[in-house]
Amino acid sequence: MSAVRTLSIVIPACNEARNILGTLENVTSALKTLPLDPEILVIDDGSSDGTGAVVRDSAVRFSGVHLLVNDTNLGFGATYRRGVDAATGDYIVMVHGDNAWGRETLRRFFARTGDADIIVGYTRNMWRARPIGRTVLSKSFTLLVNFVTGGRLKYYNGLQIHRAEVLKALVIRSTGFGFQAEVLVKALRLTHTFIEVPMDLREREHGASKAFHLKNLIDVARTLSRLRSGAAGGPAR
Repeated sequence: MSAVRTLSIVIPACNEARNILGTLENVTSALKTLPLDPEILVIDDGSSDGTGAVVRDSAVRFSGVHLLVNDTNLGFGATYRRGVDAATGDYIVMVHGDNAWGRETLRRFFARTGDADIIVGYTRNMWRARPIGRTVLSKSFTLLVNFVTGGRLKYYNGLQIHRAEVLKALVIRSTGFGFQAEVLVKALRLTHTFIEVPMDLREREHGASKAFHLKNLIDVARTLSRLRSGAAGGPAR
């Protein structure tokens, strides 16, 4: 009998007090029927709305969840890296704290753990699932990353399951929303196999997306520049 695969779920959360319990409910429900040994890490990135307190107050309900707190807001990328450093599983996946994924979508995605070196999620029917402005931005970013890297992927900013040994060894310089593309492109160059898995996105119920903040758009531009400079290292297949 093969060993049970261990999966660390890293959940960055900045001002997600109204969404974080829904996220945890869907993540834990998705894991219940899967042959995985999970670890769930919530990282409160300097929230001002009591996100960390909501998680702490739900310790009985979600007994297997571990909370890490950034004293100040470090940004999406830095918070993710803190989670990766703390993770102990053989595989690592990040799930946003905005409750954008239902339990069945997560269950199908988590179930692919170990089927390839990297499991890449992409949003199915994005034109229906997201506002047109956000969809245009996402599609344009994907086209640009594919252009500068020679890749052919459907999406770079979705959920990704990576082998921990590869992920922990990466040097990632992006700090905002561009970091996921940098992670994926660099990880693809160090591994052999990947699978793209369709996922059904649902927009957050509470709060607004932070993707359109100026600092994130600047970070995306810098990420594209880094990826273009490193394109000689080989395409993202």
